[in-house]
Amino acid sequence: MVCVTDANIWIDLHNADLLDAAFELDHTWRTPNIIVQDEVLTVDRDLLVDLGLDVRTLSGDELNRILTLNGQYPQPSPKDLSVLVVADEDDGIVVSGDGPLRDAAENEDMTVHGVLWVLDRLVNDEIIAEPRAAAALNAMLQQGARLPDAPVENRLDDWQSS
Repeated sequence: MVCVTDANIWIDLHNADLLDAAFELDHTWRTPNIIVQDEVLTVDRDLLVDLGLDVRTLSGDELNRILTLNGQYPQPSPKDLSVLVVADEDDGIVVSGDGPLRDAAENEDMTVHGVLWVLDRLVNDEIIAEPRAAAALNAMLQQGARLPDAPVENRLDDWQSS
């Protein structure tokens, strides 16, 4: 499965000390080059590439498609819309916590997940244990991650009780 990400996924996973773990999932992690160059500022970009992040350069046609999408969806930035273009072109899913980007992806009938889905996958694939997932989620929240209250509370209740 190709998972096309924006910057906030890598920032949240970095804050939770789960970068290595994410690359143990059986996914191809991909992001547009303009996301890595301009938005991944607090995470070591070289480390992400070394771990396996596929940084995808956009073609001229893809850049033009971003402009077209930006006319339809003015809220996500053009850089964020590059995630939609790459996910569409590479038959991938969008992995993002950015609300306007998620809305645009859903409107385009694309599969969209966020960092909670990544945590769920890490637990379900037994890459991390539930207590570590709970600690990671708490670390993300302490660093300012904006996640939906009810799903967070449900996961913390489940993972901390195990």
